[in-house]
Amino acid sequence: MPWLLNLIYVIVLLFASPWLLYRAVTTGRYREGWSQKLLGRVPQSLIAHIGRKPVVWLHGVSVGEVQLLKPLLEQLREKNPETCFVVSTTTQSGMDLAKKLFPSESLFYFPFDFTWSVRRVIAKLKPTVIVLGELELWPNLIHAATKRETPIAVVNARLSAGSFRGYQRFGWLTRRMFTKLRLVAAQDDTYAKRFVDCGVPTERVRVTGSTKFDNVTFDRHCAQVEQLRTLLGLDASHVVWIVGSTQSPEEVVAVEAFNSLRNTYPSFRLIVVPRHPDRFEEVFRELQGTGAGPIRRSLLTANVSPKDWRVLLVDTVGELRWWWGLANIAIVGGSFGSRGGQNMIEPAAYGANVAFGPNTSNFKDICEILLEGGGAARIDGLDQILPWINDQLKRPEPGQKRGQNAQELVRQHQGALARTVEALQVIIDLRKSE
Repeated sequence: MPWLLNLIYVIVLLFASPWLLYRAVTTGRYREGWSQKLLGRVPQSLIAHIGRKPVVWLHGVSVGEVQLLKPLLEQLREKNPETCFVVSTTTQSGMDLAKKLFPSESLFYFPFDFTWSVRRVIAKLKPTVIVLGELELWPNLIHAATKRETPIAVVNARLSAGSFRGYQRFGWLTRRMFTKLRLVAAQDDTYAKRFVDCGVPTERVRVTGSTKFDNVTFDRHCAQVEQLRTLLGLDASHVVWIVGSTQSPEEVVAVEAFNSLRNTYPSFRLIVVPRHPDRFEEVFRELQGTGAGPIRRSLLTANVSPKDWRVLLVDTVGELRWWWGLANIAIVGGSFGSRGGQNMIEPAAYGANVAFGPNTSNFKDICEILLEGGGAARIDGLDQILPWINDQLKRPEPGQKRGQNAQELVRQHQGALARTVEALQVIIDLRKSE
């Protein structure tokens, strides 16, 4: 079976190579880490960093998952000071953020699921346990780890309805992969049952909750938020609307709505944060075309006056969690198209007036918690953004109450991180005793 998977991967890579090359030339993405991805070549600096210490390997696909690894790694390190923790990621944006969060000698790109690449990485690292974020299951990796008796854990685990149906349809191919998982720390009961139905033994599945509720900040006056507030010259008189984690055409729709209201509300400000860094230039050109006169975060080298800007484009990576702390009104993007939404817990924790679009399938459980608890609003479509925002500006009190509810709901659902660490520590302790 591994040789068949290798063949399939090679065919897919060959067909995708023209597109990858085009994207590498036009956007700068997909240029890094190819020897690590294709051949499993672990950087020598990482090998030297490990030395003879036991290793725990944590993996986060991109920016969101990498952010969640930091508090998990810190708590595990407190319990295991003799252990070396290494972090892998798949995307360039994920690596850019990882370099800010972790020592560079601890980082590497996740290998493609070829037998030779995953075997080489596992042989070099000899990890005590491999910790995968959310749902990053690769058959050859799991097979190679199992052959070396290396346990694999999936944390903050979720399995969408679509993915579940796919795994069920090809159960004859995927079931053995699921049976080999040592731990699944699931976000809720629904996800837990889906993992069991896919083949994970019941006793290896625990409902720990979502660590996204733990990896948040409640304080609007923390140092990172205050720095941004000072940078933009904002004070209590300003009403800040942030549209974050956006995809096309959410940015343009938001700016057009803002343009319709800016003269009526002089203290109104808009901050736009696209989801993908390779779209920063494209979004800037589009916002310029609306006549909004946007300024760019990357070009701000000194504090500016609020008189000198009305629309800000955040074209930097890893800051969104702090930008949300400025928001009176927060619309979470990726929810008006097909992507399935983005994390809305961060603005909720700050007590912002949170809203999102009709498609939030990736965060279904979290949306239900916020909506049922009166901590968020759902906007039916892009054409409803303008009237909704106008209503929030006319009548801010209901939105302020919604923000208070959201903050309290986030507090109530914390604790997943501690439960996840506890479950992982059991595996680590067992490995130490072997």
